[in-house]
Amino acid sequence: MTISPELQAISNASDSELVLISAAAAERGAAFCRSLGGSDQSEWIDASLGLVWAAAAGDSAQDECAEALDDLGMESQDGEDDSSRPEFYVSQSVALVGNALAVSLRPSPAKTEMAINTVRSLLSMLDFKVGGGKPVILRYGDPSPPVGLLVQMEIGAEREVIDLLVREAAAYSQGAHSASFVNRIRASSTEFGARLTPSIEEFAALSNWEL
Repeated sequence: MTISPELQAISNASDSELVLISAAAAERGAAFCRSLGGSDQSEWIDASLGLVWAAAAGDSAQDECAEALDDLGMESQDGEDDSSRPEFYVSQSVALVGNALAVSLRPSPAKTEMAINTVRSLLSMLDFKVGGGKPVILRYGDPSPPVGLLVQMEIGAEREVIDLLVREAAAYSQGAHSASFVNRIRASSTEFGARLTPSIEEFAALSNWEL
């Protein structure tokens, strides 16, 4: 099985790069919680992402990240394992931020790859629903259909982060990244979430969810 260039880059990333890639994925996925979740969840998301980005910039936030990760033991919600309900997407979004906190404490290629795959999976569900929800039947040996527009957008965002990291590594020694560099990636990831929000709202409307 061929590994995509984006996932291959994760396997070769330094610890500080893994933290940044995970933070960016969590920031992009946070759009689900901000659109579909409650105020308490969104506040936790915002505060925790602030800690993750601070850690990515080299600030000493380990204790705070550990505390935020402990706070993740919230009461489970009905429907969080049912992809036909909004709670599922909120739970996945919160888990992405929890994963980013965990990576900031102990960088892990496996956890970082899982974050990327989670965001892609969530967006593929949106692509399917917003695109009309028509299943494609493949015979053995048939090529896989092209990914949807939102997944394409996500892959582009992943490549942007990796390209920036490559250029940064070429210009500076490995280690903590500058605040300006981290803020650049954060701003791009936040913009991605804003662009994603209308599709999430359309997805909710098509699913007949009352938000």
